[in-house]
Amino acid sequence: MTSARAERASAALGRVLEIASRVLRGLTLLAIAAAAAVLVVWLAWVADTPPSHTDAWLERVVVLAVLLAPSVVLLLFVAGLRDLAKLPERTRAMPADLRARAHDLQDRARRPSRRRILGVIVALFGLGRVVLGSREVLSPYAAVTIALRPAILVAAISAALAAAAELPGAVIALVVITVT
Repeated sequence: MTSARAERASAALGRVLEIASRVLRGLTLLAIAAAAAVLVVWLAWVADTPPSHTDAWLERVVVLAVLLAPSVVLLLFVAGLRDLAKLPERTRAMPADLRARAHDLQDRARRPSRRRILGVIVALFGLGRVVLGSREVLSPYAAVTIALRPAILVAAISAALAAAAELPGAVIALVVITVT
């Protein structure tokens, strides 16, 4: 009875992962399509009525940045979720990485140094490099707290809606630019 329940759970998990993969792929395509549409319309706008002075260029670049923001937020959210999907692999590899870093520190500590002060300074820089390199290994759960915050989820949903609205908006703007 337990093996049948485990098989059903495994099959359900497989379906959920497949659906999640498709959703991530769709969100990525939506973000790329919205960014491309915005960029095409912006280039057509600049080609149709080139700005006459620097302030006008600055205004148009700000408009471009604002219109590209939903695509950027959506791509960052998707990248965070993909990083979250790699979490089990990183967690399993963590003990081996920690042992390797500990052996590296022991080897560095056992090496004789020529000059005492210079050796201490070099060792401190080496320790700082190892600590900064270990940050990813020591905090694999940071992706969970970042990707699953309610504000990030609301921002991603809003960005998806805005990116979806940008596609027909870009078509309309392009038609208006070419007709006028």
